[in-house]
Amino acid sequence: MVEVIDMREPGPFLSWRGILAGAVAGSALSFVLMSLGIAGGLSLLSPWPGQSHGWLALSVAAAWALIVTIASFLIAGFVAARVRPRASDVPPDEVEFRDGLQGLVTWGVCVLFGGLIAAGIGSAALHAGTSAIAKFSSASSSPLSAIVSTLSTPPEGKPVTNVQLLTREEEKTIEAVFMRSFGNEHLVPADRTLVSSIVAAKAGIPIAEAQTRVDQAYTDAIAALDKAKKATELSGLLTGIGLLIGLAAAWYGGVRGGNSRDNNVPARFRFRAF
Repeated sequence: MVEVIDMREPGPFLSWRGILAGAVAGSALSFVLMSLGIAGGLSLLSPWPGQSHGWLALSVAAAWALIVTIASFLIAGFVAARVRPRASDVPPDEVEFRDGLQGLVTWGVCVLFGGLIAAGIGSAALHAGTSAIAKFSSASSSPLSAIVSTLSTPPEGKPVTNVQLLTREEEKTIEAVFMRSFGNEHLVPADRTLVSSIVAAKAGIPIAEAQTRVDQAYTDAIAALDKAKKATELSGLLTGIGLLIGLAAAWYGGVRGGNSRDNNVPARFRFRAF
């Protein structure tokens, strides 16, 4: 007589209700902690000289962001696994793996929702700002605008009233020349001559002095663009590292939540390392 073994899964591998519950709990905790962090960070900044602590605020913000990431994903994974139905006739190692996987999927849901919310906010802001952009089209949002706008500064001793400011079209032209030459040590002769002629005509200075001013402005522009690029790279790197740490926290939270479920730990706040 052949023995028939029932290989059907006695319980669900993942509990999507638990995953959604964990995602909601973790997201809510993250929002509350980030709000507290923003309030605390603003208290370290001040427009008054000597009362602002920029570097301290930046360090505290980085540390607090890491704490918020770990805490929110830890709670998300814990809740997701804690409310998952208990699996019967499954080896303990497999149960632990499934609880960790429950936390991992919860982490993925949180990241996905966060990305969708960020994209939605960005789209809404872009749509809402269309009219404002059209209204204030003369204002420049380029990181080079502050540098370019100083090119028409009058020389020392010359009245400001005798100097014409650069028009928006001229600023765009100079910015486009600088951006096109990004990666080169110097402007090409044709671009240098074009920009220098504009600056000399507006500031009322000799072409040689205008060329010197343009060379310095180009050097400053390259430094500003490089700084912005490095800041973007650092931001992306820190975000990726934070999310990976959050993944580990969610997995660990899922394992601890499953352990709490299987050992019938009372539902009360308690602080234990293991």
